[in-house]
Amino acid sequence: MPIPTNPLNEAPKTARERIYMALRDWIIDGTLRPGEKISDSEISQYFSVSRTPVREAIQLLADQKLIEVYPGRESRIAPLDPENAHQTYRILAELHAMAVEFSFPKITPEIIGELEAINVKFSVQPDIAALPDMQALDKAFHDVFLRLAGNDFLKNFTDTLRIHVDRAENLYYSMDREYISSAREHSEIISALKKEDLEKAKEAMRYNWLHTFDVVSGSREM
Repeated sequence: MPIPTNPLNEAPKTARERIYMALRDWIIDGTLRPGEKISDSEISQYFSVSRTPVREAIQLLADQKLIEVYPGRESRIAPLDPENAHQTYRILAELHAMAVEFSFPKITPEIIGELEAINVKFSVQPDIAALPDMQALDKAFHDVFLRLAGNDFLKNFTDTLRIHVDRAENLYYSMDREYISSAREHSEIISALKKEDLEKAKEAMRYNWLHTFDVVSGSREM
């Protein structure tokens, strides 16, 4: 398996968390491809730990459907299923619409200014080369609503599903295709909030997520 050669610089909280976060990031960014076999011995050697925290991290990723574990045989990176990807976007669309509803009483001119500032930065990222920055800014935009909603269950569910979304986008956007941003759709959400139109804001939020799936699934045959 293609273990990165660059040294690790960050100090881990625990070995399991360190390994989990690294493997998760490698799955998301495509370092570990769908179907790639996982070698717990290579991973334990890379992190200079025993196989126990490696197996614990792998199990956490298996619980999140990112790794498929075949007991007594092997573990592999889970494939991307187009139907599952579609369902994930649909669930996220509803969860984020719910975040808009929960946060709506707390929307102030200052919050709208925060959303606009993030969206301005988001709108100047021009193409696929900026995809990691765009994903970070997009997450920052949506995290405003999750923060204001103040519901840990909602935040945790969306964070878990977001892993699968980022993975799909990294794997399926064609390098020769201009990345179609959702800055305009973010503006529609902001506009509805300025008008204090909750239903319109929720509708715009749902559209933002569902349209993103249309772009992802159309960028390459899934």
